[in-house]
Amino acid sequence: LYYPPAEGDYVYFGDTPTLNASWAADAAMLGYARYQQIRMDSTELERILIPHFTTRGTIGDCFVDNASTARGFFAGNDDFAILAFRGTEKGNTHDVKADLKFVPVPEKALGGKAAGKVHWGFQDYLELVWPRVKQLVDDYRVNHKTQEICITGHSLGAAIATLAFHQIQDDHTSLYTFGCPRVGNAEFCRSLEAMAKTRPAYRFIDHEDVVTQVPLASWAASYEHPNITLFVIDQQGGIVRNPPSPPTQLKVAEDLLLDYLEGQVVNPIPGPLADHSPVRYCHWISKSA
Repeated sequence: LYYPPAEGDYVYFGDTPTLNASWAADAAMLGYARYQQIRMDSTELERILIPHFTTRGTIGDCFVDNASTARGFFAGNDDFAILAFRGTEKGNTHDVKADLKFVPVPEKALGGKAAGKVHWGFQDYLELVWPRVKQLVDDYRVNHKTQEICITGHSLGAAIATLAFHQIQDDHTSLYTFGCPRVGNAEFCRSLEAMAKTRPAYRFIDHEDVVTQVPLASWAASYEHPNITLFVIDQQGGIVRNPPSPPTQLKVAEDLLLDYLEGQVVNPIPGPLADHSPVRYCHWISKSA
C-alpha cells in the first residue's frame, strides 16, 4: 500500500521508449525514490534514469526522511521530458499536515496564472519548490523548444502535478495523474479544463481508490475534479476510458464500511485503500500499454 516494490522486483521504463501512460506511472512511483522502506540515494536514482534520459535533476530534499516540501525529479531527452512529484510518505508528519490543510485558498499566480481556490496544503508544497521547478523546465527548454513535458505524480504528488500543470505557461506540456485527490473548486477546474482542450490531460483512478474521493465534494469548499479524460481501472484490471458511471464517494464509503464490518481493516487491506497503491497503478497500466 505505502511503498514501491523491493529492489529487483520491478523494471522502470521497461517498455517501448516513448512517452505514454506506463512511463508516466513509472515516473510517479519512482518519485518516491524507495525500494519498499529503503530510501534510494542519488546514485541509485541516477542509475535508473541514465539509460533513458540525458537531462536529470531532483526537486526538494529527495533523499531526506521527513522532508517538509514537495519532492520529485525532472528527466528529459531529445524527444520528451518528465516532471514527477512524490506522493505522501508513510511516517512523514509534514506530508500528513499538508494533506490535512484542506481549507481552500485563492490560487497564487506562481507562473502568471491564477483561477479560483485550491487546497492550501498542496499549494504551499508547490510554492516552496517552485523556483527549482521553473529552473529545471527553463533549462530544458533552452535546447528543446517544443518537446512535450509530461507532468505527473501519484496521490499528493498528483495534486502537486495538477497545480504545476496549471501554473507552467507552456503549450507543450501534458498532465498524467494517478490516484489524485480533489485539488480545487469549480473556477479552478474550469480553467484547467480550458487548458486541456489544447494539451493532453489524463486522470487515472484504480477502481475505488479512496484518495480520489477527498476532500469531500459536499464540504463547504465545494471541491471538484476537473472534467478531463478519465481512465478507470476496473476490478479485473481492465482500463475503461470515460466510463458512464465512475466510482462515487458514496459507493466508496459504503464499501469501506462493509470491509470494516467484515473485519477487513488491517489484513486484508480494505479494497478502497488497497486500490490507492502506486504498485497497482503501474502494474495494470503497464499490462495494457
